[in-house]
Amino acid sequence: MRQTGVGVQLNQQERLFLGLVEQLTRPLLAISHLSEVATMSEDWQTVRVLANSSLRLAEGYALSLRVHGKVAPLQLEPVTVSALLYDAAEGIEPFAQRYGVSVELNTGPRVQPVVADRQVLQSAFESLGQVFVLAQAESETPGSVYLMAHRSRHGAVAGLYSGSMQLGVESLRRARAVQGRAHQPLQQFVDGPAAGVFVAESLLGTLSARLHVARYHNLSGLATTLQPSQQLQLI
Repeated sequence: MRQTGVGVQLNQQERLFLGLVEQLTRPLLAISHLSEVATMSEDWQTVRVLANSSLRLAEGYALSLRVHGKVAPLQLEPVTVSALLYDAAEGIEPFAQRYGVSVELNTGPRVQPVVADRQVLQSAFESLGQVFVLAQAESETPGSVYLMAHRSRHGAVAGLYSGSMQLGVESLRRARAVQGRAHQPLQQFVDGPAAGVFVAESLLGTLSARLHVARYHNLSGLATTLQPSQQLQLI
């Protein structure tokens, strides 16, 4: 059969799925290997952490597809940003411990509540957290991963930060441009597949929010700006 060399262009969701599969390959391979040689409780604990982290990432992507496809409606409710980031940090912590990375939480004073889908936001930050943990674990100068929020004139800015990841607007733009077309879509600032960033963006997109490069307290990271409820501001 003759090949013409003309392929079918992937749509956005298909590219995201490809990137997701690439990222899931590493932990699933580790799970397969550890399940064969595990003889100690610590080994099985690692298996459980890697399996749960992979499932959380896949579930986050599935949630974004369900909401984007109007299969499931958004569950909008008042959300306290500090409590949300605390729960996200709790979800990331076992994965971070597996790689010897510490997770820090700093929500700052007077961060106003927002109206959003709590499950969507938490899944987005946990997906993003996996990327930051892996980046720290593979960095020459590993540091902590910070979940932080602060108040700005545009709303509540919440995201993940690091002292050793050199993020820039241009690097994020190039990463989006090659999403799903390269084996390492965020290779400009993360060593390894980083589908968690695109899962987070897909989830935030259901809330009409978007990731952006952010800097806070001499740290750089990826954050989103959430609009506070006018009603909650009056309380």
